[in-house]
Amino acid sequence: MTTTSPRPSRKGKKTEVLAPRSTGGVSLPGWAIAAQVVAWVRLLTQRDVKKAGFVKMYKEGYVETAYRLVFPYRRQFEHQKNRIQNLFTVLPTGQIENYDEKLSHDEKAGLIAYPTPQTMDSELAKLQTYKVAPFVWEREDKSHAVMQTWPVEINEAFKKSFTVIQNPDPKIFIPQARDEFERSMRKLFQLGDTEKLDVWSVIRKSPNPNPLYIGTGGQLMAMLRISKDIRDQLKITSILEPNGIECKWECEGRTGYQVWKMDLKLEYSLYLKKGWDTMACVKPKTQFDWDTVPVGEENAFNAVENEDQTLPFVMNLEWFAPEAYSWILSSVVCVWTCAVVTVLLRWHGHAAGWDWVDHHLVLAFATSVAGVYALCADFSAMRWCIVPWLQKVRKLAVLGCALSFIPFMIIQITGTCIQILTIQNNAWVMVDAFQNNDQLKEKWKCIWENSAFSFMPNSVWENWFTPKSAALGCWLLSTTQLFLPWLMGVPWPRSTKQKLFPTRTAGDTHVTELAGLQIPHRHNGLQEEFVPEEYHNDFDTTWSKLVHYVFEMWGFMAIRCTYRESIAVLAHAAGLRYTGSMSLTYPKQRIKEIVELQEGYTVQTKNGLEPLPQGWELRALKEFQQLSRCHSKRIIFIMFCKLALQMNMQISFIIINRIRQKQLSLDVWNKNTVMGFFSVGTLLFTFGVELLDIFMVVGSFWHVRKAVIGTVHHVGNSSKIYGKSDLIADDDKNVQTMIHSGRDLKTEYYAALRSFVRMVIVTIFSTWLIAYAFQRVICSVACEHGAWNFSSGCLNASLERENGPASYCWESLIHQLF
Repeated sequence: MTTTSPRPSRKGKKTEVLAPRSTGGVSLPGWAIAAQVVAWVRLLTQRDVKKAGFVKMYKEGYVETAYRLVFPYRRQFEHQKNRIQNLFTVLPTGQIENYDEKLSHDEKAGLIAYPTPQTMDSELAKLQTYKVAPFVWEREDKSHAVMQTWPVEINEAFKKSFTVIQNPDPKIFIPQARDEFERSMRKLFQLGDTEKLDVWSVIRKSPNPNPLYIGTGGQLMAMLRISKDIRDQLKITSILEPNGIECKWECEGRTGYQVWKMDLKLEYSLYLKKGWDTMACVKPKTQFDWDTVPVGEENAFNAVENEDQTLPFVMNLEWFAPEAYSWILSSVVCVWTCAVVTVLLRWHGHAAGWDWVDHHLVLAFATSVAGVYALCADFSAMRWCIVPWLQKVRKLAVLGCALSFIPFMIIQITGTCIQILTIQNNAWVMVDAFQNNDQLKEKWKCIWENSAFSFMPNSVWENWFTPKSAALGCWLLSTTQLFLPWLMGVPWPRSTKQKLFPTRTAGDTHVTELAGLQIPHRHNGLQEEFVPEEYHNDFDTTWSKLVHYVFEMWGFMAIRCTYRESIAVLAHAAGLRYTGSMSLTYPKQRIKEIVELQEGYTVQTKNGLEPLPQGWELRALKEFQQLSRCHSKRIIFIMFCKLALQMNMQISFIIINRIRQKQLSLDVWNKNTVMGFFSVGTLLFTFGVELLDIFMVVGSFWHVRKAVIGTVHHVGNSSKIYGKSDLIADDDKNVQTMIHSGRDLKTEYYAALRSFVRMVIVTIFSTWLIAYAFQRVICSVACEHGAWNFSSGCLNASLERENGPASYCWESLIHQLF
């Protein structure tokens, strides 16, 4: 096995280092990856090698006698091209090629199809969207016809290779197929039933000396991952996991790209087609056998792994998230325990007369303890997640700039340190406000009495909204950074029905002769068949239980959580930026793939669970909902409660301290002021990072909205089946089916829209609060007596109104500077 190479460690042991191809093209040191993750990469590559060995190969190619129906419409419908829907090449398996492709209208334009009728399973046919109505319909006998048609250019190469048959043999060119092709064309081009169509019956006989590969979709995908030579030979530019490829086509000096999808358990033929165009083709073997005969001897593909060629089987982040979860949860407990213990210690020590509890070394010690453990947990959790994460996103980047691993890790753990500091410092500031309440109270009262809230009675500022009550309220609000993720991310006891992914058993697991995985039971040594692709696990949380029993009657929905979502919200609760970096980039990449590749749900077919395109719009919206659930809570409990409110309050305390220093003729830039500005600076840095993340979430929403809005408007009021998803529901491998209607799609869209609007509103308000806070700082420095209010302008030595214009401070500041 050569996907990894051993390197000696300092202790003399060997560390497995994955090749960059196995980690999305990013070079990672061995110590950054959990050994069990490396073992799973190796095991799944072994499975690919075994699977690829089942592919049948004909080195001498094949001879094709192609019979086809062709409709050369050319420029016939150019005048109404804006009213004609786009093309969908629908296969009997439910897969769709040439998804929503615009039709050409020129002298070469045509559509081509098989001369044999094709039928789609009725259950699959019911899942087809309104867009494919010209290509899938119900026959009189209740079966469902499917017209698999694709574009063809009627160019010189076509005329040389194909011959038009004037009297086609009805045993080959079956009249029913011709009638259904004509019906499909009439529906597509909006023609009447009596309008005559010029449909050709054509034949082409041609040998193809390029190698032919035959195997199931899963076996062919495994072969393409293993062999770069075959990928290059077939002009395959990328593997689209889990069941697709993208290849480059060439035709008369033009080039482009074609995407093919396969059912993983259905048998296909894979070859390089050469005719009027050249490109890789994937065709179900049943269709291939209609008009093609392999040439030469059948050979089994010789699957030999090569480190420089092999692409990894892209693993699911959900498989390893439970291992990271335990580290993240423990870091949450440690970080917030340090903050709470510091608060209790200072309150008790102040009552007992312990002066040392107010020394900043206590803050430094608490921050160091929390920071050291948080960094260890952050790094340990990411060791489980970094490989499946990078296999999906394929790059490390900060602010859009690609980085290598070490600089990226240093930047992220620095962010973790700053987050930990803000959590501990906010608790420290709250206790300071309690201790200095009497010193701050007089100036606090005067500032508020001359603010826009001057209409309120003075007793509010004297007895209720005092410095200590404001500090305690802001700190309690900032603790939502802990409590909301805890409620929404920690599993409810006994709510995880399935076993966790067997992450630690890769060393004992082996690949069977049929390329399955056998995992031994620890207690009795029995072997269990395990299919990683079918693994699914979600669970109830305290919040979902609360919604189910209390709020569901008011229209709220109880949504189960996954471990991927859990580590995302808990990482933000503990301030872990390294692990938290996955919470945006991973779902963002998933959304992009779902939209661009039309990845729908897995559906139970006669061949088993297969990924199909139906329902991809709903799946994209649900993936965005997972993203927005995490980040909308971040906006509320971090951006607003922790940062915006805390920054305003701390700036108020800094201004009051500077006023007192001025009145006592002392240096305004003393230790407390500098520490105050340092605290505000860390909050401001954190706010900037959060703001950049929100911009990325906004971009993801507009991407999804643009892709799905047309379907939402068309089927959103329909109760008919729009799509369905099948998954393994429990350890007994029972299949659970969820049916989705058009109304479900509309409901999910508006839920995503509401979440987006909430995020934008809270972000704008939080940004305004922070901008106003910094205007207060600048204007207070510019004003002679160090006090300024928006409604009053600069205040005099008695902190009473001095002049009206709010812009006066800027004039004063410019005068001081120049």
